[in-house]
Amino acid sequence: MIDFNCSSPMNHPDASLHLFERVAYILVFIVAFSFNITALYMFCHIKCWTDTHIYMINLLAADFLAILFLPFRILEAFCPIKPNLLCSFLLCTQYSNMYCSIFIITAISIHRFISVRFPFLTKALAPKSKIIATTECIIIWVIVAVICACNYKDLLPEHLEHCYDRKLTEKLKITFFLLLEILGYLIPVVIVIFCSTQTIYILVRSLRHVEGRDRVERKKIAAVITANMFTFIVCFTPVHIGLLLQYLSDESHKNFVHVFLDVAEWIATTNCGLDSIGYYFLLKRVQKREQSY
Repeated sequence: MIDFNCSSPMNHPDASLHLFERVAYILVFIVAFSFNITALYMFCHIKCWTDTHIYMINLLAADFLAILFLPFRILEAFCPIKPNLLCSFLLCTQYSNMYCSIFIITAISIHRFISVRFPFLTKALAPKSKIIATTECIIIWVIVAVICACNYKDLLPEHLEHCYDRKLTEKLKITFFLLLEILGYLIPVVIVIFCSTQTIYILVRSLRHVEGRDRVERKKIAAVITANMFTFIVCFTPVHIGLLLQYLSDESHKNFVHVFLDVAEWIATTNCGLDSIGYYFLLKRVQKREQSY
């Protein structure tokens, strides 16, 4: 049975934060749900799938799962849910979908870099490209599921202050914390920055050798990759700083860490809607190619 506490007065210390969460999460849910439904409809009408589409549909799946559970976060902002097993499941789902998104975006960055830097290798692997992409995505989902299953005890109700917040006194196991920070963020962000900047550099350098529509197309691709890189950094850096603060801080910094991490988690959630912009540009290019045939 789920227990709610809907009697928090407006002068409660967390009243401003709850008001922010109510407005911010409702806005993200409406925008992200609309964008992702549109992207799903467009994906359903693709005639010829490529390895890029496989990465993107898996990213869409991770985003869509996160969006489907957002109403619980909105409900929590209106009527706080007392910590229970549902909260443990929601936390696990929230972070699982976030890390699936991080790993898939990282895989897409590597794929783009290899395609631009090693075109002959890409052509040689073309017959197996969809199998490779599918295998990578399956591995990502399995890795995230195994990590969550092995560390679920850190998310049990007795470790929670609120439904979506761990107690500051209940620290994550050092192995779990390092796994989230290093494997879940530091390594991916370094890979994304390296692959993105190298891809942009190669595309910009190639502009001197092309003219007309091809030149415009390459400029657009470089701009989209730049936007994707900065979106990744902006969306996922604050939440990992928040996890670090949560691990290092004591009770005297409880309110600051609580507010910082809650806002950082909302910023990470906005990625579910921002990813759909990438779907739009990808599918727009596909439609143009199909119309030209």
